[in-house]
Amino acid sequence: MELVLIGIAALLASGLTLFSGSGLGTIPMPIFALFFPLPLAIAATAVVHFADDLFKFDLMARQANWSVIVRCAVPGAIMAILGAGSLTFFDQLPLLWHYTIAGTDLETTAVRAVIGSLIVLFALLELSPRV
Repeated sequence: MELVLIGIAALLASGLTLFSGSGLGTIPMPIFALFFPLPLAIAATAVVHFADDLFKFDLMARQANWSVIVRCAVPGAIMAILGAGSLTFFDQLPLLWHYTIAGTDLETTAVRAVIGSLIVLFALLELSPRV
């Protein structure tokens, strides 16, 4: 049942973000993180991004401005590699906090703190007025 929920969330997120071009990482990633370890949830989100990009490429490749694509894709690929490397780095750091709430043992790692902070930051940026 979890895999069905994850698939539906990924499909809906892809459909919702087809025209806006943003939000595909922020919608399914927290859902994936409920069922998988955080690095795997981020990797699964990357797979959804890749599949969505292939679909968009198929729909819009004939009308694309290839010079713009190259200028965006090369730095994007470099940043994706650096992001994956930093994810690996943060995932290997020791626990930051270990605590208990309502009898449940919980822990916060560096990668969870960084990803959670980024999600909150991006949500706040979305709520801020545009200039």
